[in-house]
Amino acid sequence: MRAVMLCLVPVLLALAAALGLPRPAAAENYLCDQQFALCTSAPCIPQPGNPDISICMCDVQEGPNLATVACDTVKPSTDAEGVRTVYSQFALTQFEQGKKGLRCESGTPWSQCLNKICTVDPANPDKAICACDVVRTGEWQTAGGDCGAASCKTAYWSGALLADSKNNAEFMMQQLKIAKSPAEACPAPKP
Repeated sequence: MRAVMLCLVPVLLALAAALGLPRPAAAENYLCDQQFALCTSAPCIPQPGNPDISICMCDVQEGPNLATVACDTVKPSTDAEGVRTVYSQFALTQFEQGKKGLRCESGTPWSQCLNKICTVDPANPDKAICACDVVRTGEWQTAGGDCGAASCKTAYWSGALLADSKNNAEFMMQQLKIAKSPAEACPAPKP
């Protein structure tokens, strides 16, 4: 029985990845330095006709960022029609600007945007529209919501599983030689 279970684990992990389920916290991190979409606090809405995808409005940034795939696979580009494509990656920027991490319970809807494709808004090149996965499992956090816990249940914020958030922040701090994390949690709600 144990041998069968050991054989099934890799198959189940591959199936979960193929279905777009949240990745394990042990994914490999890459430090990229390029233009990207920062969705750390992005508001999102479910895509019409597809409740498994959300549409998120993210900030376009330039500089060091984290991806969990090789940087060349999430390299920005511009097509022959002038449409600019970037990918959502993680950076500490919004935490450095004072945003705080809002912790949300499992079962509430959130959007997983890391490594997802985005189109730079032609009318506002500081913004990108990203297609992200809707997730409803796992305790997660976002820099969106202005610490309003009630928004966890309705807003579809771009976020990350708690373990991934911690891992991503630690990776960026190590790579950029930042001694103290700028990422702070929202104050606990008062009873």
